[in-house]
Amino acid sequence: MQISNNYSNQNFGMALRIKPEAVDALKKMTRKEVEQLQKMGEAIKDTKYYHLEIGEGGARTIVSPYANQYKGGSFCVKEPYDEFLHFKATWAGRESGDLKPGSTYDGCIKLANKEAAKKAYADIVSASSYGPERDAKMIQYLDAREIEKAAAEEAKRTEAKEISNMVDDLFAKYPAQ
Repeated sequence: MQISNNYSNQNFGMALRIKPEAVDALKKMTRKEVEQLQKMGEAIKDTKYYHLEIGEGGARTIVSPYANQYKGGSFCVKEPYDEFLHFKATWAGRESGDLKPGSTYDGCIKLANKEAAKKAYADIVSASSYGPERDAKMIQYLDAREIEKAAAEEAKRTEAKEISNMVDDLFAKYPAQ
């Protein structure tokens, strides 16, 4: 009997996505620009939640499986004063409340402490200003934030399950007659 795994995570391992309508624009790029995209694709290849799409005319969009979408080349980070790395970007997602495509999105990424936030800030601003390299670095930090959130949620679910099992065991040992 053969058992096949029908589940596959379509998000993992494909962080650089090139749409068919982008190919002509990419072919017009310089060797240096194409090599930069190759390097960036390698740097973000294992991200799970955030990806970079290259669309019509070579336009870059940072996307996630949620509604979050940001225009590539629009990330601006502020020097941190605490464990939060604040950033601004141009919203490219669906209209939602005050957020409309083209409007400024203010966000933050919580890191372990102020020193980690300062290190992330230095890492991001060291990248070429508003180029694909900065997009790649932001994708990595945004993705790490989502992975941390998912791990915390999983830990909560595991804890709740363990408590439930402990209560079931207690009830089995000491039921009221």
